[in-house]
Amino acid sequence: MREDLIEELRSGFDTAAPEEMPRELARLCALCDEAANELEQAQKLNKALADSIQWVNEDPYRVLSRINVNDHIEKRAVKNKKTGETTYLSYLSWAWAWDTLMGLYPDSYTTINRPTDSDFPYWTDGRTCWVDVSVTLVWNGNERVRSEVFPIMGYSNQSIPLDAVTSFDVNTALQRAWTKCIARHGLGFYIYAGQDLPNEEAEQQKARQYARVTDEQVAKVMELYSPAEIETMLKRLKKAELDEITQAQADKMIAKRDRGLIEDQSPTF
Repeated sequence: MREDLIEELRSGFDTAAPEEMPRELARLCALCDEAANELEQAQKLNKALADSIQWVNEDPYRVLSRINVNDHIEKRAVKNKKTGETTYLSYLSWAWAWDTLMGLYPDSYTTINRPTDSDFPYWTDGRTCWVDVSVTLVWNGNERVRSEVFPIMGYSNQSIPLDAVTSFDVNTALQRAWTKCIARHGLGFYIYAGQDLPNEEAEQQKARQYARVTDEQVAKVMELYSPAEIETMLKRLKKAELDEITQAQADKMIAKRDRGLIEDQSPTF
């Protein structure tokens, strides 16, 4: 916090005139607000620095695998020409994945592994093509390489014939391959493993399915619902008392009322 701000607060009122007291009091209140804001910013900075120091010393896979990437997932519908069925494939935004990796480990870099006898950035068997790329993660004087062989595919996720491959197709395959390499380093890997949440977050949610409700949750439910509403919900859950429900059930009650999904006096649970 600035020394001049501290000194001015310590000096207090600089006038003894009664008519000036309201103005002086308002001035000191504004200084107090400014001091509080500076203190809050300093505390946030100290926490960020502490987290950064911890991340530097922690294995990058553990750091990256804890990040929830759900807000950056892109979904694409793929229709099976034989069965007519449509499936939805999930992809992590390559730009966001690279930006996140660079924000944490800025010395990391990508590599295109090229055939020695070709000027093109892809490999081929004479019929179809694929790219071979690597992402080298650099942290704290260490390096870790993850590689990915990825087919050059069209919109239907089928390999494109060699004579139909365009530069756009190659570029798309490279970006998707690098994103999977980053996932092999931990960021968004749970998507490819068919999970909805990172491992630690999923474990926490699973634990809440069985853990007994906390005192804070009980207080929140009682604040949001009337006694009659609570009694109705407990009957549906086949519980006698509010402290017999689980943390997950309490979460659901709180979320429904907080989000305005139910009307007062007529809860649906």
